[in-house]
Amino acid sequence: MAEESTDSYSGIACDTSGLITSYGIGAGKLFGWKPEEVVRKQRVTLFHEPEAVQSLVPRLLKTAADEGKFEEEVTLVRKDGSKFRAVLTVRPLKRGNEITGYMGLTKPLRNL
Repeated sequence: MAEESTDSYSGIACDTSGLITSYGIGAGKLFGWKPEEVVRKQRVTLFHEPEAVQSLVPRLLKTAADEGKFEEEVTLVRKDGSKFRAVLTVRPLKRGNEITGYMGLTKPLRNL
């Protein structure tokens, strides 16, 4: 799986409401959605397990905003419904001191 390792990072940006504003090539390969299906049409909660949306997402946004970075191993969901473990790093995007959105970087973990 050498190809997976070269394209293993996924970058996705969203505004403060979670609406996807940028969806990198690696995100398409990792999650299976095309940019035109998600950019300005879907929220980043699309990539999370429904039960995690209520607890994980608010916590990761607060941590990123308060500390400048959130990083944790999480379970994410692809377009086809399959799940995978990954290290998710989220940082706030700012204009001056105002948070205008968030940038998430996903690095999938190898299956054991």
